[in-house]
Amino acid sequence: TSGAGAVAFLIGRDAPLSFQGQHKATHAKNTWDFFKPDHSVEYPTVNGKLSQVCYYQALEDCYERFCQKVLKDDESFHAAKPDYWVFHAPYNKLVQKSYARLFLVDARRRYKSTTSTTKETPAAELNNIKEEWLQKPIEETYEDKELEKVLKQVSSADYKKRLSDANAASVVV
Repeated sequence: TSGAGAVAFLIGRDAPLSFQGQHKATHAKNTWDFFKPDHSVEYPTVNGKLSQVCYYQALEDCYERFCQKVLKDDESFHAAKPDYWVFHAPYNKLVQKSYARLFLVDARRRYKSTTSTTKETPAAELNNIKEEWLQKPIEETYEDKELEKVLKQVSSADYKKRLSDANAASVVV
Protein backbone atom coordinates (compact mmCIF):
# COMPACT_ATOMS: atom_id res chain seq x y z
CA THR A 1 0.00 0.00 0.00
CA SER A 2 3.02 2.28 0.41
CA GLY A 3 1.18 3.71 3.39
CA ALA A 4 -1.03 5.78 1.13
CA GLY A 5 -4.65 6.59 1.76
CA ALA A 6 -7.11 9.03 0.32
CA VAL A 7 -10.39 10.70 1.18
CA ALA A 8 -12.62 12.34 -1.43
CA PHE A 9 -15.62 14.57 -0.80
CA LEU A 10 -18.49 15.19 -3.22
CA ILE A 11 -20.48 18.00 -1.65
CA GLY A 12 -24.13 18.63 -2.53
CA ARG A 13 -27.06 16.75 -3.98
CA ASP A 14 -26.29 15.19 -7.38
CA ALA A 15 -22.93 16.91 -7.20
CA PRO A 16 -20.83 16.73 -10.31
CA LEU A 17 -17.23 15.84 -9.75
CA SER A 18 -15.60 19.20 -9.32
CA PHE A 19 -12.32 20.21 -7.79
CA GLN A 20 -12.27 23.18 -5.47
CA GLY A 21 -8.64 23.92 -4.83
CA GLN A 22 -9.43 26.21 -1.93
CA HIS A 23 -11.16 23.31 -0.11
CA LYS A 24 -8.52 20.63 0.14
CA ALA A 25 -6.34 19.31 2.91
CA THR A 26 -3.39 16.97 3.08
CA HIS A 27 -1.47 15.14 5.77
CA ALA A 28 1.95 13.50 5.69
CA LYS A 29 3.92 11.85 8.44
CA ASN A 30 6.93 9.55 8.46
CA THR A 31 5.96 6.63 10.69
CA TRP A 32 7.40 3.12 10.78
CA ASP A 33 4.12 1.27 11.27
CA PHE A 34 4.31 -0.76 8.04
CA PHE A 35 7.71 -1.36 6.47
CA LYS A 36 9.95 -3.97 4.92
CA PRO A 37 13.34 -4.02 6.67
CA ASP A 38 14.38 -7.28 4.99
CA HIS A 39 13.72 -7.29 1.24
CA SER A 40 14.47 -11.00 1.00
CA VAL A 41 11.33 -11.74 3.06
CA GLU A 42 7.96 -11.64 1.31
CA TYR A 43 5.99 -9.99 4.09
CA PRO A 44 6.46 -6.59 5.76
CA THR A 45 6.77 -5.78 9.43
CA VAL A 46 3.45 -4.38 10.63
CA ASN A 47 2.45 -2.62 13.84
CA GLY A 48 -1.33 -2.77 13.47
CA LYS A 49 -2.12 -0.74 16.58
CA LEU A 50 0.18 2.07 15.44
CA SER A 51 -1.26 1.89 11.91
CA GLN A 52 -4.74 2.44 13.29
CA VAL A 53 -3.58 5.47 15.29
CA CYS A 54 -1.84 6.83 12.17
CA TYR A 55 -5.08 6.42 10.19
CA TYR A 56 -7.05 8.29 12.87
CA GLN A 57 -4.46 11.07 13.07
CA ALA A 58 -4.30 11.52 9.30
CA LEU A 59 -8.07 11.61 8.90
CA GLU A 60 -8.64 13.94 11.85
CA ASP A 61 -5.87 16.28 10.72
CA CYS A 62 -7.21 16.42 7.16
CA TYR A 63 -10.76 16.86 8.38
CA GLU A 64 -9.81 19.71 10.75
CA ARG A 65 -7.84 21.49 8.01
CA PHE A 66 -10.66 20.93 5.52
CA CYS A 67 -13.23 22.28 7.98
CA GLN A 68 -11.15 25.40 8.66
CA LYS A 69 -11.47 26.23 4.96
CA VAL A 70 -15.07 25.12 4.38
CA LEU A 71 -16.43 26.81 7.51
CA LYS A 72 -15.42 30.18 6.05
CA ASP A 73 -18.03 29.60 3.32
CA ASP A 74 -20.49 27.37 5.20
CA GLU A 75 -20.64 27.86 8.97
CA SER A 76 -23.02 24.90 9.33
CA PHE A 77 -20.66 22.29 7.88
CA HIS A 78 -20.24 19.04 9.88
CA ALA A 79 -19.54 15.35 9.24
CA ALA A 80 -23.16 14.52 8.41
CA LYS A 81 -23.54 17.27 5.83
CA PRO A 82 -21.88 15.76 2.70
CA ASP A 83 -24.11 13.34 0.79
CA TYR A 84 -21.38 10.70 0.49
CA TRP A 85 -17.94 9.94 1.85
CA VAL A 86 -15.31 7.58 0.45
CA PHE A 87 -12.49 6.45 2.74
CA HIS A 88 -9.39 4.38 2.13
CA ALA A 89 -10.60 1.06 3.54
CA PRO A 90 -7.92 -1.32 4.82
CA TYR A 91 -10.82 -3.00 6.69
CA ASN A 92 -14.39 -1.84 7.11
CA LYS A 93 -14.47 -1.58 10.91
CA LEU A 94 -11.65 0.99 10.76
CA VAL A 95 -13.73 3.08 8.35
CA GLN A 96 -16.74 2.90 10.68
CA LYS A 97 -14.69 3.93 13.70
CA SER A 98 -12.93 6.69 11.78
CA TYR A 99 -16.12 8.21 10.41
CA ALA A 100 -17.53 8.15 13.95
CA ARG A 101 -14.46 10.04 15.17
CA LEU A 102 -15.37 12.92 12.83
CA PHE A 103 -18.39 13.47 15.09
CA LEU A 104 -15.96 13.81 18.00
CA VAL A 105 -13.90 16.33 16.03
CA ASP A 106 -17.08 18.32 15.28
CA ALA A 107 -18.17 18.20 18.94
CA ARG A 108 -14.71 19.32 20.09
CA ARG A 109 -14.81 22.26 17.66
CA ARG A 110 -18.29 23.31 18.87
CA TYR A 111 -17.24 22.87 22.50
CA LYS A 112 -14.09 24.97 22.05
CA SER A 113 -15.98 27.73 20.24
CA THR A 114 -18.62 27.97 22.97
CA THR A 115 -16.16 27.77 25.88
CA SER A 116 -14.11 30.58 24.35
CA THR A 117 -17.25 32.74 24.31
CA THR A 118 -18.35 31.51 27.78
CA LYS A 119 -21.63 30.24 26.35
CA GLU A 120 -22.71 26.77 27.36
CA THR A 121 -22.92 24.18 24.61
CA PRO A 122 -26.27 22.37 24.53
CA ALA A 123 -25.83 18.63 25.18
CA ALA A 124 -27.74 17.81 21.98
CA GLU A 125 -25.08 19.63 19.95
CA LEU A 126 -22.40 17.47 21.54
CA ASN A 127 -24.24 14.23 20.69
CA ASN A 128 -24.00 12.91 24.27
CA ILE A 129 -20.22 13.12 24.14
CA LYS A 130 -18.92 13.68 27.66
CA GLU A 131 -17.11 16.89 28.45
CA GLU A 132 -14.05 14.94 29.66
CA TRP A 133 -13.61 13.50 26.12
CA LEU A 134 -13.82 16.99 24.67
CA GLN A 135 -11.19 18.38 27.02
CA LYS A 136 -8.51 15.70 26.99
CA PRO A 137 -5.85 15.54 24.26
CA ILE A 138 -7.32 13.69 21.29
CA GLU A 139 -4.51 11.11 21.38
CA GLU A 140 -5.83 9.97 24.76
CA THR A 141 -9.21 9.10 23.23
CA TYR A 142 -7.97 6.55 20.66
CA GLU A 143 -8.30 3.50 22.91
CA ASP A 144 -11.36 4.59 24.93
CA LYS A 145 -13.94 1.84 24.33
CA GLU A 146 -16.77 3.75 26.03
CA LEU A 147 -16.23 6.73 23.74
CA GLU A 148 -15.97 4.41 20.73
CA LYS A 149 -19.37 2.92 21.63
CA VAL A 150 -21.00 6.36 22.00
CA LEU A 151 -19.51 7.57 18.72
CA LYS A 152 -20.71 4.45 16.92
CA GLN A 153 -24.25 5.03 18.20
CA VAL A 154 -24.15 8.70 17.25
CA SER A 155 -22.84 8.08 13.73
CA SER A 156 -24.48 4.76 12.85
CA ALA A 157 -27.40 6.05 10.76
CA ASP A 158 -25.21 8.58 8.98
CA TYR A 159 -22.58 5.93 8.28
CA LYS A 160 -25.16 3.71 6.57
CA LYS A 161 -26.45 6.64 4.53
CA ARG A 162 -23.12 8.22 3.54
CA LEU A 163 -20.53 5.42 3.46
CA SER A 164 -22.17 2.02 3.03
CA ASP A 165 -22.17 2.13 -0.79
CA ALA A 166 -18.54 3.21 -1.00
CA ASN A 167 -17.45 0.52 1.45
CA ALA A 168 -19.46 -2.39 0.08
CA ALA A 169 -16.34 -4.08 -1.27
CA SER A 170 -14.40 -3.85 2.01
CA VAL A 171 -17.32 -5.45 3.86
CA VAL A 172 -17.33 -8.44 1.51
CA VAL A 173 -13.57 -8.91 1.26
